[in-house]
Amino acid sequence: VTGRRSFLSSEIERLKRDIGERKTEIAELDGQRAQRLEVLKTHGALAEYSRLQTLHQEAMSRLAVIRQQITELRDLEEGQSQLKIELETLRQTTRRDLDERATAREMAISLFNSNSQSLYEAPGSLIIDVEKGGYKFAVEIERAGATGIENMKVFCYDLTLMQLWANRPHTPGLLIHDSPMFHGVDERQKVLAWSRACSEAERLGFQYICMVNTDEIPSPAVMGEFDLRRPEYERIVLTDRPDGCLLGFRF
Repeated sequence: VTGRRSFLSSEIERLKRDIGERKTEIAELDGQRAQRLEVLKTHGALAEYSRLQTLHQEAMSRLAVIRQQITELRDLEEGQSQLKIELETLRQTTRRDLDERATAREMAISLFNSNSQSLYEAPGSLIIDVEKGGYKFAVEIERAGATGIENMKVFCYDLTLMQLWANRPHTPGLLIHDSPMFHGVDERQKVLAWSRACSEAERLGFQYICMVNTDEIPSPAVMGEFDLRRPEYERIVLTDRPDGCLLGFRF
């Protein structure tokens, strides 16, 4: 114990001497730094040194931002690549689904062709395909471009959907067309469209509601045997009189 105490005492004294020497060295170095900073200050270099430090910090900040942008750009490119892979996978799945539904697709195309052929001499075409953005639905009828024919494209498409949905349990069970649907449509095509909708509604058991202005109803000579004003077809007539309003409301 005596020997250990003697050794520790000598170590303490040595360490105290080392600390004293370090303090002296630190004091000398502080003095040297102060002298050099004084020299820099005397020659106008201290301000330049501070400015360089500021520029250095700004450069380091910009570097950090650029590194972050590079990381985000890499993540974005990886995300885009992954998205392309997922889109292509989805497109392939959609194409397989369309092929598996070939029967339903052919049925829809056949119905649309029949509907359009009932209005015009040549049947139209219903196009169902898969493109980059997903399913593509398009309709074509000869002499397309005129307002009336464009509206009849919509008519045939709507009627096709109703025909497909008629036998399904959870469907609206009705098809409604407002008067603008028949603006610009040739009188003969109007009669053919109403007649087609009427016959299909009776055949499949759905309700077809058509709202049309009386001045746009063709003459009896054009209407022929199909009379839109027959009691079983005409449900309500709205006028500008108080008693001619729908459910008592004026519009």
